[in-house]
Amino acid sequence: MTLPKDFAEMMLQTVIFYPQTAIDKYGKQTFGTGVSYRCRLMTSQRILRDAQGREIVEAGRAIIYGVLAATPSPHDKIQLPDGSSPKVVSVSKVQDEDGDHHSVIGYGQ
Repeated sequence: MTLPKDFAEMMLQTVIFYPQTAIDKYGKQTFGTGVSYRCRLMTSQRILRDAQGREIVEAGRAIIYGVLAATPSPHDKIQLPDGSSPKVVSVSKVQDEDGDHHSVIGYGQ
C-alpha cells in the first residue's frame, strides 16, 4: 500500500524500532535487529493506564510512516534521533478504508 505524498512529507525524523525477541528467567530482554522508519515525533504529555491499571505518563508519540514489519508491543524498544531509548508505553495501528495506514508508538520518559 502506498501512502499519500502529503502524508509522507510530514515524516521528517527517523526512529529505530527493535522488536523484543526473548526474555530470560532473570527478566533480561533480548532485542532483534533494529529497523529504521521515517516518522513524525510529537512531544506532548498525557496520562494513560497500563495493562495492570496503573497510571503512566506518555512523554510523546512517534507516528510511523507505514506499518511496522513486526507487530509492535510495549515490550519492544525504540531509539529516538537523539540516541535515547525511552520506554514504549503504548502501540497502535491506524486503519482507513484501505486497511493499515500508519503506526503510532507512545513512549515514556
